[in-house]
Amino acid sequence: LTSAGAGVPTWSSLTSAPITKTADFTVGAGETWFINNKSGSTCTVTLPTASTNTGRELTFKNYQAQTLVSASSNVVGLAGGAAATAILAASTGDWATLVSDGTNWIIMQAAANNCLLLE
Repeated sequence: LTSAGAGVPTWSSLTSAPITKTADFTVGAGETWFINNKSGSTCTVTLPTASTNTGRELTFKNYQAQTLVSASSNVVGLAGGAAATAILAASTGDWATLVSDGTNWIIMQAAANNCLLLE
C-alpha cells in the first residue's frame, strides 16, 4: 500500500508482467517474470547482485528446449549444495522461482513440464 488518500488505496506493483527474452539478457529493475524463448543455444541471464536484493523473487519459464543458466555461479539448486550456474534444464515448460538470500539466488520452487503431479 503506497497511499490511502481520499479513502482510495493505491498499491505499488510488486511484480511485472511476463517478459519474453529471445537472447541472453540482464534482469532489470522491477522485472520479475521471464519467458526464455531463445532458440539454438543456451540462454544466459545476468542476475542482480544477491546482496542488494535480499528477498527479491524471480520466476523463469522455458518456451524452447534450451538450458537457462546464470552468468555467475550464484544459484543454489532445489536440493541445496554449492552455488552453480544451472537454473532450467533444456525442456519446454520447465519453470523455477529464485529468491535472493543476500548471498546467492536460491531455487525455492520449480517443476518440469513433464512431471506427474498427484492429488
